[in-house]
Amino acid sequence: MSILVVEDDKDISTLLKRGFELEGYDVDCAGSGEEALNKIREKPYSTMILDIMLPRQSGLDVCKDLRRSGNDLTVIMLSARDAVPDRIEGLSAGADDYVVKPFEFAELLARVKAHERRDRGAAEPEDRRLDIGSGMLLDTDVRKVETSEKSVLLTERETDLLLLFLNSAGKPLSRFDIFEALWANDGGNAINVVDVYVGYLRRKLSMLDVDSKAIIRTVRGKGFLFEGK
Repeated sequence: MSILVVEDDKDISTLLKRGFELEGYDVDCAGSGEEALNKIREKPYSTMILDIMLPRQSGLDVCKDLRRSGNDLTVIMLSARDAVPDRIEGLSAGADDYVVKPFEFAELLARVKAHERRDRGAAEPEDRRLDIGSGMLLDTDVRKVETSEKSVLLTERETDLLLLFLNSAGKPLSRFDIFEALWANDGGNAINVVDVYVGYLRRKLSMLDVDSKAIIRTVRGKGFLFEGK
């Protein structure tokens, strides 16, 4: 498998190249968007690690140009910006994933491998969607919840929150437990981020014409209980 690392910081680029090569990947590096697009024209890659902040042409523009040309290689975007609108902008530009700096190499490697597994299984006819109740199905590959008539896309963190609820086996989850599971390692977040994202998720599910407050129920003194089924 071949990876193209597009990063103008030579120290980061060198570390990523070395790390992926130790894992058995064929790795090339580019320091600008123009150089990256030229390399892609000359050689097929399975994955591109793409920094947003590049000289002259941003990673967002590189990704848009790539998709307009019909190239569907996996793009994992790197950025120091972690706000939800920034993530949405990256994914809307055509990225398959979005990783916030600073990050552990092990996490980036795990995401690359996860996308490889999805690509290998793309041709399989098996329906991998999860039945989450109330007529809704969750497609974790594309972070989409759908009913027979409508669908809505979730952000990565909204998907993680929904999966956490689904794995709680019908038991209430406290705000602290949710925070520890999803935000403890991020830094800079207060525990009320849990209520913010529960609100985001409820609004998304409401777009499917379901009673999201009944599905994600607030339990006084205990937190939140998912009752989709």
